[in-house]
Amino acid sequence: MANTTHSSAEIIKQLFTTEALAARPTAWFVAAHTGEAGIDASSNEVSTGSDANYARQAVTFATSVELGVTSAKNTADLAFPASAAAAPYTVRSVSIHTQSSGGIALAVLPLDPPRIVQPGGVLRFPINELIIEGFCHGD
Repeated sequence: MANTTHSSAEIIKQLFTTEALAARPTAWFVAAHTGEAGIDASSNEVSTGSDANYARQAVTFATSVELGVTSAKNTADLAFPASAAAAPYTVRSVSIHTQSSGGIALAVLPLDPPRIVQPGGVLRFPINELIIEGFCHGD
């Protein structure tokens, strides 16, 4: 997982300064990317120009602590609408945003291996597959 510039700035402000923080998000949406998402997750998002059914999908998270590492995991299965693309495309990463369109990007999660979405196919993420982790020194 990679923090975006927004998330990195908020973590530093929260832990090491008395600066004001951005409003806490109250909704989260998953976006799919066919290439490098970029530091602000603004690159290579699937578009309705290439897949007319594409839309970011709402997601909820719950915290989990395993071996001293805190993470947030999706609390329900997540499925994008069936692809209306004429040809297959490969999703290489997903990003988490505060709005269904635009908004602030909070994290980028590379997919290893990438997922191929066939025409009529559905991109799915089972419960607990989307994991946003906080790492400790030595990880």
